[in-house]
Amino acid sequence: MALETLTLPAAARRRLTLDALNALAQGDLAERLRLEAAARILSTTRRVAELAAAGELAHHAELPEAARAWDPAVMTAREFAEAMTPAAIDSLLADAPRWAATLLDLSAEQRRAA
Repeated sequence: MALETLTLPAAARRRLTLDALNALAQGDLAERLRLEAAARILSTTRRVAELAAAGELAHHAELPEAARAWDPAVMTAREFAEAMTPAAIDSLLADAPRWAATLLDLSAEQRRAA
């Protein structure tokens, strides 16, 4: 796999560096990353549910509890993640790997059975 590098102008590199330093200095980088991870998990669970509803997945694992409560017609995944309690975010982050592994195992079983 080839890697492609992007050369940014000096001013853009400086702005990105200063923005990163600012995030680090404020001490909220970890929380922002947790929210981003939660939003990505929510979006992934919604896409899996859509694939299952369309019949593109023969079986799907039950969505994590937090994902079942999210209505994408009402708010974005990021907005929902921001409204979640820290305990709910922790639970989602902890449940997601097991949930995804279950789906992957089911998918592998389906391929072997075919």
